[in-house]
Amino acid sequence: MKKKLLAAVLSAAMVLTLTACGGAGAPAASGEPAPAAEEAAAEETGDAAEAAAPAAFEETQHLVVAFPTWTGAPADTDKVTEEINKILRERYNIEIEMQIGDSGSYNQSTTLALSGGQQIDVLSTLFAGYANLVNQGYLLDLEEDGLLENYGQGIVDAIGQDFIDMCRVGGVLYGITNTRDYAVGRGCIAIDSAYLEGIGVEVPAADVNIVKTSQEEVENILAKLHEQYPDMEVYRPAANDLVQQTPIDQIGGNNFGVLLDYGEELKIENLFTSDNYMEFCTRMYNWNQSGYISKDAATDTTSVGSLMKDGIIMTYGTGGKPGSRVQESSLGKNITIYQTKEDYMGASAVASYPWAIPYTTANPEAAMTLMKALYTDKDVAMLFVYGIEGQHYVLDSEGLVDTASAPASGNYGTLSWLYPNQFLCTPTSGNPADLWEQVKAFNENSKKSVAAGFAFDSTPVATEIAACTNIYNEYQKQLEYGFLDPQVGIPEMNDKMMAAGLQTIIDEKQAQLDAWAANK
Repeated sequence: MKKKLLAAVLSAAMVLTLTACGGAGAPAASGEPAPAAEEAAAEETGDAAEAAAPAAFEETQHLVVAFPTWTGAPADTDKVTEEINKILRERYNIEIEMQIGDSGSYNQSTTLALSGGQQIDVLSTLFAGYANLVNQGYLLDLEEDGLLENYGQGIVDAIGQDFIDMCRVGGVLYGITNTRDYAVGRGCIAIDSAYLEGIGVEVPAADVNIVKTSQEEVENILAKLHEQYPDMEVYRPAANDLVQQTPIDQIGGNNFGVLLDYGEELKIENLFTSDNYMEFCTRMYNWNQSGYISKDAATDTTSVGSLMKDGIIMTYGTGGKPGSRVQESSLGKNITIYQTKEDYMGASAVASYPWAIPYTTANPEAAMTLMKALYTDKDVAMLFVYGIEGQHYVLDSEGLVDTASAPASGNYGTLSWLYPNQFLCTPTSGNPADLWEQVKAFNENSKKSVAAGFAFDSTPVATEIAACTNIYNEYQKQLEYGFLDPQVGIPEMNDKMMAAGLQTIIDEKQAQLDAWAANK
């Protein structure tokens, strides 16, 4: 039976972990599932769907949860973890250890841990690459032997079956997406409202999230800003501007073969010979030549958020969604957001970074039970995302979460949008109380890629992708930050990429996409 084989593999992995890691590794599980669960797992009929999961395990299960933040573990992580464990022990007889990495090292540390057999029971695939982890065999099939059905009750209801299915790779469910804005408002520009007032442009009311406008009006505003504040940097490009400011749909997480014009057709095309790319690079080139962009923009690695907070830039590109204005205004500025393009849900938007159970879990059933808690238990969610009420956050007069006014403000905080089900959480101050309902409607009403749910396996063209990536890195900022004439630079870059196998990548993506569509 598959589960018996899995158990043998897991046992071997745990022996390796304890031998190689000693006291430095995560502790093993302190108990086994309740007898009812053991009997269900041992049934030779394989009809595990009929087995009833225990409400709580007989012996305490110690599980490791791995996920990133921008800067690693907050100061009060241990304190918050213990409060979470009080709930988990009482309701499920589970306790967790939070293994929090920083965005820069999470991929490497996660891969090393999994390859070494180190215990991780639930993990976020953000920065680690969902498809990559699947291809390396590090993630469990979440539906095998009824794992999700029997131990993850409520998860499908929280996410929705359509979004669950979009996380399948080759028909197999290795991860579950988190609740968030799957769509993104394309063509959004964030502007410090103080500078708008300085050029006589009316600042929208506080309850106006995004102002829909034309590209021509944005160009007019930027020109006036430059004229009024000639010593200020008008706009600072960012590496993700291409996706946020154009209607392209990345396939496989790269630009080597994309869907154009909001992915209305299942046709993989060469981005670098498209009007979409030429128009974007030409716009950046014109802004650069007009003096809107700093001369060191291509080498300065400071984030646009920090530059805005420090008063160095007046505008930057962003993605639109419900609550965008409040989110961007957390920089300490009153931000106005203009949007020139459509709200769009790309092919890989839902499955970009699901939560998963690795093969190194000490107990798959306990890990799925923990997943259930993360997706369905509001008490756990509020602690995990915001910390302890009265210490790390307080509730404002409208009953919304205020982290800035709390006594231990800044001592705890995670990426709220990364949590498995942030819709369980109370929105933060300044947002509407019905923010999550707005986000759900936003997702529902957005334009959607015809390839939504398609997952590309890059293995057959890994060599070509590596070669094209090296070439793209050579040209990207020069072209997309406006330092190189696109009429000259784009053909030059494209010729090098074609020689390095770009067409081979495009053909492979098309073949896989056609096969996916035929079996959908």
